Amino acid sequence: MTKTILWYDLETFGLNPHYDRIAQAAALRTDMDLNVIDKPILLYSKLSPDYLPVPSSCMVTGITPQKVNETGINEADMIGKLVEEMMKPGTITTGYNSIGFDDECIRSTLYRNLYDPFEREYTNLCSRFDIINLVRATRDLRPQGMVFEKKNEAGFTSFRLTDLTEENNIDQTGAHDALVDVRATISIARLIKKNQPKLWQWALDHRDKDSVKSVIDVMGHKPLLHTSTLFASEKGNTRPVLPLFYSGKNEIWCFDLTRDIPSNPVLGNYDETGIFRLSANKCPFVAPLSTLDSEAEKRLGFTREEAQRKARYVLDRNVFIKEDLLETLPEYENSEKDPDVTLYGSFLSRDDKKRLQEIRKLPPRSKLGHSPQIPFDDEKYHKLVWRHVARNWPETLTDEERKKWKNWCASRLLSPPVQNAQSLENYRNSCRTLLESMETDGEKKKILLSLIEYGDYLEDTVIKD
Repeated sequence: MTKTILWYDLETFGLNPHYDRIAQAAALRTDMDLNVIDKPILLYSKLSPDYLPVPSSCMVTGITPQKVNETGINEADMIGKLVEEMMKPGTITTGYNSIGFDDECIRSTLYRNLYDPFEREYTNLCSRFDIINLVRATRDLRPQGMVFEKKNEAGFTSFRLTDLTEENNIDQTGAHDALVDVRATISIARLIKKNQPKLWQWALDHRDKDSVKSVIDVMGHKPLLHTSTLFASEKGNTRPVLPLFYSGKNEIWCFDLTRDIPSNPVLGNYDETGIFRLSANKCPFVAPLSTLDSEAEKRLGFTREEAQRKARYVLDRNVFIKEDLLETLPEYENSEKDPDVTLYGSFLSRDDKKRLQEIRKLPPRSKLGHSPQIPFDDEKYHKLVWRHVARNWPETLTDEERKKWKNWCASRLLSPPVQNAQSLENYRNSCRTLLESMETDGEKKKILLSLIEYGDYLEDTVIKD
C-alpha cells in the first residue's frame, strides 16, 4: 500500500477542543517525499445557534460567525468530508501541534456527529503524526540547516509557526488561515527532511505507540532522550529520562535525570519531583541516549555519562518503588456531565457504533424517528442524535421540535454547560472590553462589531422571539 501524508490545520472559535467549534479546516496531501499530489481542501463550518465563539479567538483568525454561516457547510458535512480524507488507505494525518489540540477537536467533532472518534486513527493502515516535537528535537540535537533565534515571552526558543517561518525565510503571508498554515508546516518539514534526513526518518518511523514503546526499555530501566514542552528552558526541550514503570498499556512514568532526586517522590507533580507520565500513543519524540553528540551536550547542558551515572545511582538505591508511587497518583474526576463534552466519560460500545453507523446513513428526518426505537447501551446517544439533527438540519424539524430546539439553544446561550465557555453576557462584555482597548486596531474592531451584531441577532431570534 502506498502511504501518503495528509497535512492539516484547523482554525477554531475557541481554545477548548472538547467544546469550542471548528471555524475552518484545511488539508493538503503529499507523497512521502513531501511533494503535493492532490488539490487542497478548504472547508468552513457553520455555527449552530446554541454556541457563542470566544471573541479573542475571532480576532486572531479574522473569522466571524457571519463568515462561516454565509460560506460554510454544516458541521456534519464538514467533518464527514474531512474524515473521508483522513481515512483513505495508508494516510498519515499530520499537523503542527495537532496531537495536543487539532486532533482533540477532530475527535470531539466526530463524537458530536455520531462517529467513532478514534477509528480514523488506525483503520485502513492509517496513522497520525505531529512534527512540533520533531522541530524541538531538531533545534536541540541537529539544528544545522535551520535558524532558531527568536524567543518567546519566557526567553526560551520560540516554536510558533509564524516565528519559524519568518526566520527561515518561508512565506506565511495570511498566517492563521488554515491553508496558509498547512503550507508553512510542510515547508518546515521539508527543511528538516533536507538537512537532517536521518532525524526526520527516525521521527516518522517512531510515530505510533508500538514503535515508541520499542525504544523505551521500561523493564531494564535504560535511560533515553525525550523531547517535550514540559522541559522548556533556555537550554532546550530535550532531557535524559529514566523509564520507571507502566501505569497503563500506553502510560509510562519516567524521571527527569537532570533533576534532583526527590526526598518524598509522588506522582502528578513534575515541578516538585521531576516525575512525569509519557504517553506512548501521543506521538512523543524519544531517541536513544547515544543520539547525543558533543555539540548537543554543550547546547543542552548535560552529558551522556552524567545521565548514565545518575540513572545507576537512582536504581542502586531503589529510590522509586512502583507500588508506593501508584498510591500517590491523584484520582481523575470527570466533572463534565453534558453529553456534548463527555467524549472520555464513557467509550463507544461495539453495538452502539453499529447503531450510530445506521443512523448516520439515514436522511435527517428519518434519524429522529429511528433513534427512539434503538436500545443504545449508553443512553446519552439519544440526546446526541437529537442535537446532531437540530444543529445540522434545523429545517427538517416540526413546529413543536423547533420550539423545543429554540428553548434549548436559549438555555445554552444564557448558561453554557462548560466552565469558562461563552454565555451571552460574558461574550458581550468581552467584545466591549476589547473594543474599548487602545491596543485593538481598526481591523480587529470591525471583527468585534460583527461579533456584537451576531450576539444581538441571537438574542432577537433565539431568546426574545
